[in-house]
Amino acid sequence: MWKMLLIAGGLGLLAGCSLVEPDQSVRVLLPAPPAGWQIAFPGLTFHLTSWSSSGAVTEAVALDWRQPAQLACARSTNVPVLAWPCVLSPGGAKAIPAGVLRPAGGLFPEDLRIWQGQPVIELTWEDGAAALVLDRARSAGADLARFNAPRLVSCMRARADPWTLELDRAAQCISLGTFTSWDLDERPSQDVEVDAGPGSWFLEDPLAPRALAEGTRVVLKGITRGTHRLFSLGGACWRVQVEEQQQLLLAGP
Repeated sequence: MWKMLLIAGGLGLLAGCSLVEPDQSVRVLLPAPPAGWQIAFPGLTFHLTSWSSSGAVTEAVALDWRQPAQLACARSTNVPVLAWPCVLSPGGAKAIPAGVLRPAGGLFPEDLRIWQGQPVIELTWEDGAAALVLDRARSAGADLARFNAPRLVSCMRARADPWTLELDRAAQCISLGTFTSWDLDERPSQDVEVDAGPGSWFLEDPLAPRALAEGTRVVLKGITRGTHRLFSLGGACWRVQVEEQQQLLLAGP
């Protein structure tokens, strides 16, 4: 009797283990960085993240955006994939760590396509914000297989710059199961002028227009409130803190 129970218990454990499918190794195709980034950040690399079948974060590093990277992804639907830009100093340290520059993104297996005869998941700058929303919702415990993620991506892609939306609110609503397209509100924004110095300047957002320089003054049109990074092609960096009707220029990054 005990022997039969032990055998049955063992079979139950094996059946339970079979419910977690092995991850799939996926080749990830990165988008070309904006021209200003390629000039200002010669040590540009990417930190890739996704999710495993067991619910853990998977990671990989791409040292050259021109070559596909390899990343493990869960064998399920609507798995967000993010590629965070990082800048390495000559000594190998991260002069600009992941999280400062906005990421590229995509969905697995939604964004799979054939590239040079091989299947790859193609990431874009336009879908980085949507992938980040889904990643945050997944972190909060949302079952993305039950969510219409392609519809979210399509709605956000229709915006001129999805990074101007209330991303935290969207992620929270998805995790609570209450999300509708009405939750994609624009964040408060305003025009900003800062005395950053002469040169050609750009923000951390790859979709944002190039900042306008007038002498040492830099004009940022319609910038959302909060903390931004302002970079020059020569390598200078400032933090810009935008609050209602005022802004602060701080040493970066």
